[in-house]
Order: sequence, then structure tokens, then C-alpha cells
Amino acid sequence: MADRDSKSAHVTIGCNGATAVAMLTEAARRFGDDRRLAPAQAARLAILVEELVINALEHGGVADDQRIDLTLADENGGLIMTLSDPGTPYDPRSHVRPDTVPERGGGAGLDLVLQWAEILDYRRIGERNELRLRLRHG
Repeated sequence: MADRDSKSAHVTIGCNGATAVAMLTEAARRFGDDRRLAPAQAARLAILVEELVINALEHGGVADDQRIDLTLADENGGLIMTLSDPGTPYDPRSHVRPDTVPERGGGAGLDLVLQWAEILDYRRIGERNELRLRLRHG
């Protein structure tokens, strides 16, 4: 289900864990196209969404029948992403970045997220994680 408001360029999509990676990554691609982001910026947005949703499923314990919500907004010229999931509490600001590039599965996804986005906020609201990021220009 999507909620669009063209004035604020805001979209929220929710889906269950079984289809979350494909649906939310595609929603990020469409949002990038709609906002006419540069191709590299649009690709980064989609990759960030994919990495964060995969982390919620693989490491956060989000089940196939649980809902993951993604909100994308173009606020004051900056692209803001909010991801909400019912997984294990985890504040990515506590992630320690290694000195060398890790192999897949060794925190590489979070390293990429921290390279391409600024974490604006993380909070646990009830039984859900809420992570708010701003995509870096680059």
C-alpha cells in the first residue's frame, strides 16, 4: 500500500518479509525515477534499501508474515528514508567499521549504508525499530 503526496514527494510502502526485498527495492527505484535523481544517486538509494531490508530479514529475525514499512521523502532538497521493522533491536550507529573491506556477510552491507547515508535517528518504538537516514550526495 502506498501513500503519495506529490507536494511533499513522500511515499510509504509496507509489505511482509517474504516479499519485502523485491517490493521495497522496486519502490525505491520508482521513487528515484519520479524524483529524477541522477542515475548513480537512484542506484544508491535502491541498494541502501535492499541492504537494510536484507539485514532486517537475515539478522533482525523479521518473519515472512511481519510487516516492514519504508517511507521515502524529498525534504528540503535532501532524500530522507525511514525504515520500520519488528526485528531485534539494533542501532546501526553502534556498528564498528573495520579498517579493511569486509567480505560479504561481515558487516559489508552496514559499511555501505554508513558510507552512502547519514543516520539521522534510530529509535525503538514499542516492538519496532525505526531508522531514519539521509542519502549523501555523491
